[in-house]
Amino acid sequence: MADAKEVKKDKKRNPALMLALIRYHKLITALLVILIIFLSYQFILEPKYQQVSLGGRYNLATLEEELNKRETYLNSLKELAGNYQKISQEQVENLKKILPAEKDIPSLFVQLQALTEQHNLILATISINEISEASSTKKSKVQEETPPAPGIKKLDISLNLIGKEGGNNYLAVKEFLTTLESNLRLFDVNSVYFSPTSANYSINLFTYYY
Repeated sequence: MADAKEVKKDKKRNPALMLALIRYHKLITALLVILIIFLSYQFILEPKYQQVSLGGRYNLATLEEELNKRETYLNSLKELAGNYQKISQEQVENLKKILPAEKDIPSLFVQLQALTEQHNLILATISINEISEASSTKKSKVQEETPPAPGIKKLDISLNLIGKEGGNNYLAVKEFLTTLESNLRLFDVNSVYFSPTSANYSINLFTYYY
């Protein structure tokens, strides 16, 4: 009997609750909207506002500074691209000869052989070795002040030249060294050894590749 009474009470209450919800649904909806707005401001909008007002990552001055940096970088890229477009294919090939992309030892040997013959000298022996950073214990003052750029490798070249009979061998070697200085590929003469009474000359020089 008690259960039956409770069922009857629930049936009486449910229509009343439904009527209340229908009657006050606008008010309830308004309260829910206000609650959602309040929570959104509290947990989303206010933190963003604090970042702006307190000099966070959304600060106007910070954004303007970042924009200026990116514009400067973009202008640099445009200028670099413009300069690259102005470089002719002939200039590109010359740059490859000045600083080759590999050792290219066979070509180096042929080039030095041709230069010695051009100046009436005989290339007796030639030695070409790569210099590693670990093996270079002594550095000159110029090398310490201007270290090589990253990626630049150095080759150590030793030449033994023999002058021809009846010729001015000293002048020939001097002109040979002058030609090396003006050569398209980079050569740095490190040392020259000779004796006035001998026609043999030893030359040590460096060249580079990327």
